[in-house]
Parts: sequence; C-alpha cells; structure tokens
Amino acid sequence: MAIIFRKHPFIGSFLFWFIFSTLALLFLPGYNSLASIQTSLEWAPNNEPDLAGYRVFCREQSQSYDYANPSWEGTDSYCTIYDLDETKTYCFVVRAFDTERLESGNSNEVCHEPLGVTNQALTADAGPDQIVNEGQIVLLNGSNSTGPDDGIASYHWVQIGEPTVNLSDPDVSQPTFTAPDVGSGGAALIFELTVIDPNGNQGKDLCTVNVTWQNEPPQANAGKDQTVDEGFVVTLDGSFSLDIDDGITSYLWTQIGVPTVTLSNPASSQPTFTAPDVGPDGFSLTFNLTVTDTGGLENTDSCVVNISWQNEPPTAVVATNYMEPIEETLVKLDGAASMDPDDGIASHLWSQVDGDPVSIADPASAVTNFTAPKSDQHGKNLKFRLTVYDFGGLQGTADSYIYVRQNDLRNNPPAADYNFAIKRKVASFTDNGNDTDGTVASWLWNFGDGKTSTQRNPNHRDFKFGNYSVTLTVTNDGGTSNYTSKTVFITK
Repeated sequence: MAIIFRKHPFIGSFLFWFIFSTLALLFLPGYNSLASIQTSLEWAPNNEPDLAGYRVFCREQSQSYDYANPSWEGTDSYCTIYDLDETKTYCFVVRAFDTERLESGNSNEVCHEPLGVTNQALTADAGPDQIVNEGQIVLLNGSNSTGPDDGIASYHWVQIGEPTVNLSDPDVSQPTFTAPDVGSGGAALIFELTVIDPNGNQGKDLCTVNVTWQNEPPQANAGKDQTVDEGFVVTLDGSFSLDIDDGITSYLWTQIGVPTVTLSNPASSQPTFTAPDVGPDGFSLTFNLTVTDTGGLENTDSCVVNISWQNEPPTAVVATNYMEPIEETLVKLDGAASMDPDDGIASHLWSQVDGDPVSIADPASAVTNFTAPKSDQHGKNLKFRLTVYDFGGLQGTADSYIYVRQNDLRNNPPAADYNFAIKRKVASFTDNGNDTDGTVASWLWNFGDGKTSTQRNPNHRDFKFGNYSVTLTVTNDGGTSNYTSKTVFITK
C-alpha cells in the first residue's frame, strides 16, 4: 500500500521479508533457558527530499501499536528486531517522518507467526562408491543417514540391475554381500537405500559397487561448485573425468531437487542451462554426473550451482584437507571454520565419497570423527565431503582426503583428558593425558572463542559470559594424535 506523509506523498510500497534465526541458548544452573528469535525487515526507501528517517512499530497479536514507543528508529530502509518470543505472533508496520517531525501513516502490516515444530527432511546416505575384487565380502553402509528430528525408523536396500547378489539382510543399515565373479570388463552393481522416519517420511540415495578383474573403473569429476546470477547461461563441466584403461563411453547428468532446469544435453560432458529466477534468498541446484567406461563400470560425482540475488552462499572450510592417520585410530573431521557472509550457517552435513565405508560419529555436526579402517601395506584412500547450508538454502562444499597408513610400529594413540577450574572469568586448565607406549609431545587447546594455546596447562582470561566447547588435542612422540572436548560455563 502507498504511505502518505501529512505533507508529501510517500512513493513506493514497503517490501518486507523475514530472516528467522534461533539465538544461542543459554543454559544456566537452576534456570529455564528460553529461545528467542530475531526478525529482519526491509522496505522500499522513500525519495522525499526532506525525509529524516523511519520508525518501526511492533505489536503482539490482539494488542495495539504504541506509536509513542517505536521498536526501532533510524535512517536505513532495513532493521532487525531482537529478542522476540518464538511462541508468539508479532506484527509490524513502518512510518516515515520528515525533518519537521511530521509522520506518515502506516505501511502495509506484516506478521510473523510462531515457528511450529516441523519434521525436517531425512537425508539418506548410501555410503561411498566402492571398488572391490571378485569374492570379496562387501559392506554397504547407510549408517551416516540422518534424521534430524525423530531419527530413522527403518532401512531398506534394493539392488538395481544385474548381476544380482544376495544381501545378508536388506532391512539393516549395514548389510553385506559377496562380490560375484565377473568378466574382464568387470561389473557395476547399483544399490538404492530407502530410509523412513517414524512419521513415514522417506529419503533415498544410490551407491555403486564396481567389481573389477582387469578393467579399472572410471573417475567422475563434475567440476567446481559455481555461484551465478539469474538468467546466466551455466556450463556444467565433466570434461576432467577420466578412465585409465578402456576410456569413458558415456556421461549422464541428473538434477537432484527443484526448481528443475532444462539441460541442453544431459549426455554431454559439458551441458548448459539458463539459471532460473529466484527469490531474495537465492537457490542451490545440485547435479550428479555418472560416467561409464567401455566395460560398464561406473562412478558418480556431484556439483552445486548457487543462484544468488541478495543472499550470498556460504563457504565450506575443512580445517585439514589432507591427513595420514594410522589405521584403527580416531580421526577428526573439522568444519567449524566454515562461514557465511550474511545470514549465517544453518547446518553442516558430512558424507563419505570414496573408500572403505566408515561410520561418522555425527554427520550433522560441524566437528565430528570416525575410526580409520584397517589398512594394508599399500594404504587406504578415503574421501569425505562437507556440505554447509545457510538459512536461505544456499550451499557450499569442501573435501577432505584421508590416506590411512598401516600401523607397522603399533604406536597407540595418546589418551586426551583435562580438568578445569574457573575463578572470576579466568579458566585454568590442567592436562591429564597420557601415552601407554611413549610420551605426549605437544598440546593444542582450542578455547571455542577463536583463541588457542600450545601450553600444557594454560590459563585463559578472555572468556565472556556464555558456554564454550573447549577442545584439547594431544600428540605423542610417534606423531599420533587424539582429542577430547568439554563444555565450559562462564557465568557473571
């Protein structure tokens, strides 16, 4: 609706949208913690020469506006209202005022309904593509599937195509089968995993097991993630995919999710499409590329195309993108440094892309871990992918490459442990770690506030009021590391 000054017409309607985010929860002993939200408003600016600013008024449902007490006043055409109760309905209007303090009427009213408890979508994860030999016992791994709300009620595996194999139990997260005999070209076995939550919602994912004899499988490369504007002609690039022996015979691009776009040629190594129109938050499009070699073996890779308008995509950052841990030791995956320039990181998701399947402790955590599989004299290569999502739904990805070494010397990892005491916001930390077959050689403290220390027993004076996850990583004289994390509460 138009907004009118008492003196001059106010041209242009107010365009509002909301960004809702949950603020940090404060857990204090003896108190109930309440979650609040913040609401961001934006409107079309007024171009009157004597415009002095804007006032935003807020009311709860069934109440009236108090025009003597604005919730915000300023010269910007946007603002954020903080500390709102997430269980209540709030409505907002804006008024413009001029240099003589004359005020317009109300803008159109917009209201924020309470955030309901919704069942988040499942994420099915059928595990990495694998390369195995004839007669090998193969483990399919759906244990990294996530159900953020109420968990996963059931798993079901189905094989697509031939040669068929007998799964040990198709209704468990980790069934096994024996790889069949194949010809010189090998065979690609495709399995679909369906996960169902207690409310009946489903998620699906595919994995490929290449059984080899003489033929080596291809390696798909879907190209780099891209960020483009609406209307831009996007080129997907699978030209760096390769096969070391008999060559790649086909490419197949498929889009995952919506809004759907039309690829110029899904069977081309470099198809194009026109980026669709999107809203202020933008949109992420995910594409899978499957390449097939002459012998019929397959491999799949994915890429993300972020279409942005006002929302900028997040950047996924993996703290260490290459590691060489010892077999059967705990390996940390750290994506805590991931960032977003505007609306923040909403969620993290780790998945395994290549290598012997492992179970990730918490795939939806920024920092998580897994136990390195048993290796051999040649070592084992694993690849993990971190995907981060912002509150507008845009994505960023980063990969971590792991080379698992055989434990020839059987250097056991050290035990990480510590105690702490707090006095007047000064935290004193005492290392209690030990090593059964050597000595602890170094210590790395991450205090959870951006500060670190390499002292064995540091004092940290920079904490502010709040909760901090403090991580101690210890490394022994054989180069093996371990870590532990505890929550430190800093009160007033």
